[in-house]
Amino acid sequence: MNFKHFILITTLFLISCSNMSLTPEVVRKSDVQKQQYVVIGTILDVSSVTIEGDRETGAAAGALIGGSVGKNVTDSEPESDIAAIIGGIVGSAVGAELGSNLTQKNGIELLIETNGGRMISIIQEVGKYDFRVDQKVRIIKRNGKSRVIPFD
Repeated sequence: MNFKHFILITTLFLISCSNMSLTPEVVRKSDVQKQQYVVIGTILDVSSVTIEGDRETGAAAGALIGGSVGKNVTDSEPESDIAAIIGGIVGSAVGAELGSNLTQKNGIELLIETNGGRMISIIQEVGKYDFRVDQKVRIIKRNGKSRVIPFD
């Protein structure tokens, strides 16, 4: 595999990681036709948040690219090994920042009082729903994850 193919595959991999949705209207295929626990509540507060992007994928891709570039800087074996290590370290740092920035999402934090009297906070990606204070909502829980949708 030549270097151009490597860059293309790495870029496509990073883009595919950035498309994972955290919006409440998108349901994972593995959750379809499975029982979920539902709680009804009322929104007490709505806050905008930023959901941190995926640094790990970018760091791994950056390390691979940086290492490959560093290895090809010189023809001297010891120098190319050192350049590969330095390139990998620098590439990892740059890739982590790029990965985080490319996959960062706008989020919303919902402070909800359940009908049972408990106060909970759920953060999810901004979706098509407009949430407001005093709105009744459904909190749908499965496998430790929750999503909030309006209760109409």
